[in-house]
Amino acid sequence: MSTILPRALAERIKAVEGRLDAWAARRLSPEEYAEAVELDREVKRHFGRIAISFVLATLIVAVIIEGIRPQTTLGTALVFSFLGLLYLVCAVVSAWYGYRKWSDRPAWKVFAILVALIMGGGALGFAVGSFGDGRTLADLSTEKAMRGAAITFLLGMTFAALLVGVSRMRLRDAAQTAARMKAEAERERIARRGAQAELKLLQAQVEPHFLFNTLANVRYLVQSGSPDALAMLDHLIHYLRSALPEIRSEGSTVGREAELARAYLEIMRIRMGGALEFSIDVPEELAPRSFPPLMLITLVENAIKHGVGPRGRGRVEVRAELAASALRIAVDDDGRGIVQPAGRGVGLVNIRARLAAAFGEAAFIAIEDRAGGGTRAVIQVPA
Repeated sequence: MSTILPRALAERIKAVEGRLDAWAARRLSPEEYAEAVELDREVKRHFGRIAISFVLATLIVAVIIEGIRPQTTLGTALVFSFLGLLYLVCAVVSAWYGYRKWSDRPAWKVFAILVALIMGGGALGFAVGSFGDGRTLADLSTEKAMRGAAITFLLGMTFAALLVGVSRMRLRDAAQTAARMKAEAERERIARRGAQAELKLLQAQVEPHFLFNTLANVRYLVQSGSPDALAMLDHLIHYLRSALPEIRSEGSTVGREAELARAYLEIMRIRMGGALEFSIDVPEELAPRSFPPLMLITLVENAIKHGVGPRGRGRVEVRAELAASALRIAVDDDGRGIVQPAGRGVGLVNIRARLAAAFGEAAFIAIEDRAGGGTRAVIQVPA
């Protein structure tokens, strides 16, 4: 029975607390409710310390009351001390967390209302105490009444100044916080616009590079009278149809980039007289995945230019895969491998800068020698 009663009592208290939370959620703004929840959490966390501090403060104030008015009993002093401190704490908490409602009216009006309420309460208490002893209006001392009114007025002024000061301080802090958050949001917006402009500039640097190389391939075949000129022209049209939308696009997909790489490799296969072999392995589920435009084609072009091109023959493999929570695209060639410090070309520097601007440290490009000869280039971005 002793174990059931505390559990039932705890469940009852929890149910009442839940209804009070629901009541507060309906009547408070989201900001006010969040602050109330935080206050509730802090009170529960430090309840023992708060209770001990309140009891000590009550005892100290009771001793002060007895020192000022020796005829007051300790019990009466404790009751007045407890009620006064409880009212003070509730009022300060109300001003601290309800400053938005306190600040709806002018400060002088709130100040006057508080002073009037406190003086009215003091007058009512004085009247109840006097008439409760059986005294009439004729028995009341004007001097005592004036002194009581003066003390009540001073207390009211002090108390009102405290509460108005607390609410105004909180209002000022809230305004400063709102201004700071607005400034931070504006800085983030400007930073995003700057990053987007940087990405467009870096991306625009790729345009002439692709177009001039492609036109050079067409010129070569036309001048040499190659029978593959028509097929080359078809692949060039396919290439340009794939490439031109990418040039100004802020985003692309793995499938679109793979299609662009396929069109370019078909062109180069014709130019190399069929001595180029290639494969593109992009799983269907990865084709719609987002991927930065014109990065894969740069790796493929480097594989031709620096890998298999100087040897006049070779193979290029493009493969996309998911690695943990990242999307990885690798370009392998069986060419001559790395013959100079990797990653210093304009195209690779451009890719590295664009990845850093778009993803920070969450993306990277890596160039390395393959174990069986040739080069591997890998771009990894967040999936």
